[in-house]
Amino acid sequence: MTAREILKAAERFVVDNSPGILTGFAVAGTVTTAILTGKAAYSSALVIESYRPTHADDLTTEQKVKMVWKEYIPPAVMLTTTVAAIILANQIGSRRAAAITAAFKLSEKMSEEYREKIVKTLGVKAEEKARSELAGEKAVKNPPPNSLIIAGSEVLFFDELSGRWFTNEVEAVRKAVNDINYQVNNYYSASLSDFYEMIGLAKTVFSDEVGWNTDDLLEVRFSATLLDSGKPAISIAYNNNPIRGFDRCQ
Repeated sequence: MTAREILKAAERFVVDNSPGILTGFAVAGTVTTAILTGKAAYSSALVIESYRPTHADDLTTEQKVKMVWKEYIPPAVMLTTTVAAIILANQIGSRRAAAITAAFKLSEKMSEEYREKIVKTLGVKAEEKARSELAGEKAVKNPPPNSLIIAGSEVLFFDELSGRWFTNEVEAVRKAVNDINYQVNNYYSASLSDFYEMIGLAKTVFSDEVGWNTDDLLEVRFSATLLDSGKPAISIAYNNNPIRGFDRCQ
């Protein structure tokens, strides 16, 4: 690898990880500011004390400030730099979050337009068949763990959004959808984590960040499929994908 390639790789690393780097600098800057402030206070006390034999205790506050203000330049500079790093990290993080949200919405819109085009061209039944086959392929590529036990009237479910399997009753999952929409209609929002907990899936960091509000209720699609093992399963997809900022006041 040449020196230019190394520099470019380093530049990409810094740009890609700038929020984390700035946050780390801000943490270090906070500690450093506290240390420098302590040192400045100690140095100031020594400076003032050195003048007392000739000036006694008649120094005014203004005189003391003029004597020691230079001692506080290092902590002031570090504090300013730390605050700037915090603000910049927040701005970069906000811009990237906004960009991800915009891309997610654009992808969702394109997907919906593509689906509408397929329905218009091939018909509803052909679109449903293709969707069912695609869901089956996703499920087959990610088979359920052997530790997953089906009890009573429960069936295997595959959550397409998280790529995870779980067991539950069909009516229980339908009820969870209705309960989420009831929560949205009465309390204005519900998270994906709320839905996961209702159907028996563990919540994730992503599921805490996304959800639905009164703009779009939760709508799911059930697609039946048959696994290589011969077991039937149901794949769950979302007509309205959960969005970030779902719980913000409108």
